[in-house]
Amino acid sequence: MATLAILLWLAAIAHSDLRSLRIPNVLVWPGVCAVVVLGGAHPPVLLAALVAAVPYALCRMARWCGGGDVKLALVCGGLLAGWDAALMLVLCAAVGNAALFALLRGRSALPHGPVLVVVTVVLGGLLHA
Repeated sequence: MATLAILLWLAAIAHSDLRSLRIPNVLVWPGVCAVVVLGGAHPPVLLAALVAAVPYALCRMARWCGGGDVKLALVCGGLLAGWDAALMLVLCAAVGNAALFALLRGRSALPHGPVLVVVTVVLGGLLHA
């Protein structure tokens, strides 16, 4: 049941980003709080969250993505709960976003959230849980 709730929550975030190119704080902050709380008790969760979020924070500084993408990357890394899986998340999302950029030529902004969500679901095996 918890897996279904997480999948629906991630789908809502992806849908919002696709529709408006924004990830509302009201959707992403509960996940950020959960990662911080779980990371206090399970340091690998916090490490994975940081491994995923730091590259996105650097991209945010260059204005290549938004703040919601940074927060979502933190949550997705925390969901994967391993630094190696979080690193794979960032690498796969970069490839996915490059493919999306090639498909949507001419657009000045791309939604990063849906790619992060899809890669998290695939790497986390959430569809098979």
